[in-house]
Amino acid sequence: MKDKQVIEYPCQGETYNNPEYGVYLYGKYERSSVLYGQTKRVFLDSFPTLEEAKAAYPKAKWDGPGVCGHIPVEQAIAHIPDDTDY
Repeated sequence: MKDKQVIEYPCQGETYNNPEYGVYLYGKYERSSVLYGQTKRVFLDSFPTLEEAKAAYPKAKWDGPGVCGHIPVEQAIAHIPDDTDY
């Protein structure tokens, strides 16, 4: 997956949910990560209006309101064993 910029509304993550337009960079976690191969979502910026977000990030994709790529932490790490036998 090639990295891409996406505008989402509302601006939502694990610890926040704001009525703003959030801009995120999507890609894949690198081989050195325990999340290797899974989708990586990085917050870039947020704006009060869609027009401001588009002006600041003209290459960002907008799919409409209500589209959010946030994945809860519990779901993202579900594949990691929880045993303590190191």
